[in-house]
Amino acid sequence: MNPRPLRRIFDASRLLSIALLLLCARLANAEPLESPLELIYAPDSMLVAGPLIEINPAGRIVIGRKDVLSGKYPPPDKIDVRVPTSVLGELHVGDRYVIAYSMFRRDPRKATGLIANKDGAVVLVSPGIEPALFHDTPEVRAILKAGRSEHGRESRRLFDLLLAALEGTDLQLQNLAAGEFAYERELAERFRDADRARVEKVARDARTPAHVRAMLIEGASRRPDDLGGWWKNASLELVTTTPTGGYTPSDSEGQVALILTAIDVLDRYAVAIPPDALARWVRSASPSLVERACVMLRRQGADKERSAIETALADPALPPATRRFLDERLRRLDRIDERKRMRKEGSGRS
Repeated sequence: MNPRPLRRIFDASRLLSIALLLLCARLANAEPLESPLELIYAPDSMLVAGPLIEINPAGRIVIGRKDVLSGKYPPPDKIDVRVPTSVLGELHVGDRYVIAYSMFRRDPRKATGLIANKDGAVVLVSPGIEPALFHDTPEVRAILKAGRSEHGRESRRLFDLLLAALEGTDLQLQNLAAGEFAYERELAERFRDADRARVEKVARDARTPAHVRAMLIEGASRRPDDLGGWWKNASLELVTTTPTGGYTPSDSEGQVALILTAIDVLDRYAVAIPPDALARWVRSASPSLVERACVMLRRQGADKERSAIETALADPALPPATRRFLDERLRRLDRIDERKRMRKEGSGRS
């Protein structure tokens, strides 16, 4: 019998927020993000497989140690691991899982160094592993085996396994594969034109989980020679054609993150976004998207931002939260314009 998929892992806004925060922090400091397999096989990480024995609603699970796939420290027979509570509803006692966790965290007092986690074992969470918790399947084992060593993580065998996973139906493996392609630079020499076309197809497919698409677009924007230059057209298409609302609660966070990623990469590399496309997002139900669109419009001209806001406010179907946000922003623009007018009049007096 096929294992039950961990579908809601990809709908959990908390996990998505954690991943985006980690990504933005690394990018802001020009610090390369570690790939999922690098983190899973890091010196402080443990990788074990076994049946799920217990689920604690407070955000802990207990895994019975069956196989130790990697790690320096002998784990106990029963491993108590803290996991995000949003995952718990998709787990089932008795099912077999593979989980990567750490007993340590970064020492904030040192540039390098680790200290013990006060909460004990904590599952790894990073772009591509949100969290590092997989059903124990042959496909998972094959990827983990191929990626165990540094040499393996650069191999064509792993590349082919990841490409198959990216196009597959196991959402956790699809996510991990996207993370490897986006953040493992040593895979660069393995890309052929046919491979880039397959990655592009997944990234453009509306059925692909939104944050998988976002990772691929982000990775391609930074490494177009490896993943391909398709990211520009794909990002523009997302910003200009994606519906601005109507998402179900389960996919809204992912869609917002995807559009924000598309806007950010276009902005970062100075690719012009038509003002009409940005004005569409001023009507969004997401405050983050509304604010980002307003900021981008203001860069193109204060009149463009004001016009987009006034048009949006005239729409009776505008989401109430968006209306409140835009009302306040318009008042702020009025105050700014008034101060400018007063300064101009003051400077003109003799």
